[in-house]
Amino acid sequence: RVFVRQQPFALLPILLPVEVGVTENKNNVAVKKRKSAEVRRHDIIEAAMDIIRHEGVGKLTTRTLSKAVGIAQPTLFLHFGNKSHILVALVDTIQERLQKGMAGLGLAQMTPLERLKAVIRAHLNFIQQQPGIPRLLFSEVLQSGDPIFRDRMNELVMFFLNFIAGLIVAAQAEGEIRSDIVPQQNACILIAAVQGLAFRWILSDHRFDLAEQADAVITTFIEGWAPRA
Repeated sequence: RVFVRQQPFALLPILLPVEVGVTENKNNVAVKKRKSAEVRRHDIIEAAMDIIRHEGVGKLTTRTLSKAVGIAQPTLFLHFGNKSHILVALVDTIQERLQKGMAGLGLAQMTPLERLKAVIRAHLNFIQQQPGIPRLLFSEVLQSGDPIFRDRMNELVMFFLNFIAGLIVAAQAEGEIRSDIVPQQNACILIAAVQGLAFRWILSDHRFDLAEQADAVITTFIEGWAPRA
């Protein structure tokens, strides 16, 4: 079995057999209904995210996942070789959705500082809409095991860190942020603050609106980077 590694920013198509399900036509006669490999992979990823959201990464196994999707384990292995491959596909999907969300913010029409504020608000809202993400980020699997999953998650974090650092550099060029602010270092601190909020949100059992905390983050960090009078 050959596993095809998905590249960042895109989900690569994989040539797999088309699965066949059973449905009924208007005459209640059983007929075969084909489900493409792409659709089945989407079903598996969505089911995996749902398991993580409600039960945590520890409960995600090939057995629980195949049961949630309604397929046999051998069928699951046609699409993903093991749990590690599933976790990597989850990160790929998260990055794809994150990028799509940012592409829809209309950043080109904003000043660099406005872009930075918009991205922070959108990122916290993104996490709130997909609460399985922080559970994945703070999972034991990420902390102590699976180097393939850890490396892919690090790629995602570095992508976002470099994106934020680039916005800081652009804002400095426009005189919106002080020149003594170190972009990469402060981008790292900003992301750590966002992750800390997400962790507290999980511990509180989602008892506060995560997206509403964006203005507090902006006031604490970004406004503190403003040029001194």
